[in-house]
Amino acid sequence: MFFVLLLAFILGGAIGSFLNVVIDRSTRGESILGRSYCDHCKATLSTIDLIPIISFVSFGARCRYCKKPISWQYPIVEGITGALFVLAFMVVSGNGQSSLISLTYVFFIISIAIVVAVVDFKFSLIPTSLVFLASLVALFFNYFALPTPLFIDRILAAFGVAIFFWLIVVITRKRGMGEGDIVLGFMMGMILGIKGGTLAVFLGFLVGAVVSLALIFFGKKHFGQTVPFAPFLVLGLLVSMFWGQRIVDVYLMLY
Repeated sequence: MFFVLLLAFILGGAIGSFLNVVIDRSTRGESILGRSYCDHCKATLSTIDLIPIISFVSFGARCRYCKKPISWQYPIVEGITGALFVLAFMVVSGNGQSSLISLTYVFFIISIAIVVAVVDFKFSLIPTSLVFLASLVALFFNYFALPTPLFIDRILAAFGVAIFFWLIVVITRKRGMGEGDIVLGFMMGMILGIKGGTLAVFLGFLVGAVVSLALIFFGKKHFGQTVPFAPFLVLGLLVSMFWGQRIVDVYLMLY
């Protein structure tokens, strides 16, 4: 089992390295194809420069060519992706659903979620084209993998969460939430269904409120300033995707 989990982490780290390329180039309007290069000196990076996490540590968090600092985004994204791939394998296999298709689907959703969270955190922008793609993939996966009642549940949840976010956008005149969050909400509902989507939204708002209050308390933000919301929604999505049913079951037992 350890060897399998190690392979999952290595795969996640490699995918995370590619996600960093997607994060950086998609916001610049560049193609995600082509050789990687240093953001400072534009030197083309070789294989030894691109080993996930290890290259960053080995070269002292600096470019091997120009010696300028490399962003901590790269090892963080690679490490988080690797850890989430390991967690996904454990959860999916533990649920008795460890088919290659199911696992690939979960890995894909995790990858899109990470890109969305990081892009919104850095640029206050949601890459809606990737969110639409994930929604479409989720739609087809649900159609072929789920019984009809659960498929309908996903459709209703997608439109329900999207409409809820749309109302917030309209009522607050885009001050409380952006239009990109509507598309993200649609994706969340399509992936999680009504119960899971509701839980994810609740967790996103809860954690977002706590973090926002903490930032205000420590003087990092002031009332009226916006905070990127997609990272909190993505956190809610991932928690609900992995442990949503358990959380709902515990809640129903208590009440």
